[in-house]
Amino acid sequence: MNTVKPINFLTNYGDLMSVDKIQNSDAIDDDDRPATEAVLRHIARYRLLTFATMAQIPEFSGWSPRHLRRLLRDCRVTGLLSSATLHSGMRYWFLTPDGAARCGLVKSRSGPFSEPAKLRAYAMLKFCCGANRPRYRLAANELKELLPSLHRNGMPGTYYFDPTGIGTLGLARIDAGHHGRWDRIIQSVKDDIAQHTQMPGFQQFIAAHRFEITVITVLPAKAERTARVLNSLPEMKLVPLHVVAQPELLPLIGSIAL
Repeated sequence: MNTVKPINFLTNYGDLMSVDKIQNSDAIDDDDRPATEAVLRHIARYRLLTFATMAQIPEFSGWSPRHLRRLLRDCRVTGLLSSATLHSGMRYWFLTPDGAARCGLVKSRSGPFSEPAKLRAYAMLKFCCGANRPRYRLAANELKELLPSLHRNGMPGTYYFDPTGIGTLGLARIDAGHHGRWDRIIQSVKDDIAQHTQMPGFQQFIAAHRFEITVITVLPAKAERTARVLNSLPEMKLVPLHVVAQPELLPLIGSIAL
């Protein structure tokens, strides 16, 4: 029998980001300091924040839109956050260098995104925080500290934890291009399965049926076609495979062909 220890991830969008790493600002009301910390932790995890996803963070349950906007404004005034255009009619918020420093992050984790990086970050944000079943993006340092047997240098930043049931680790693959070559994402998934089945740390999770791979694509039609092909793979017997369509990504694609 293969057993894997329970994963004690906190599920408040904070976990390893300890409060003492996030210093309070005198310019923020006492009542809003915990909320400011929650905003910083969330962006430290997902790299960006939108107003729509902010309203879904547990710490802000019951907050009015006006109160949420005031919190973002205060974070901007104190120099912790700034914003940029996500796509027409929508903005996203990101850490400034001071905001990153308050979270114990390096300066490179601050500032606006390139278009491809913005697409990847937003896709992961929507996948984890925009669904009825919340998931949590895992940083490399979390895997290293909590599950050292899984950590390796150069790991992708799209691992996640699904707390449903006994808890499942997952790897998200974001397919937003390849010039319509759906076969490339299929090959990427096959390579992912082959790689993870050879890694001792992941072998335990795979044997316990606690590791999965999710493909995030844009158009529902492409998602259906990709799912049909993936479901025909013999590798499906080893690792559950899922495909999720996110039409909300379409405005971000720009010149990237589907």
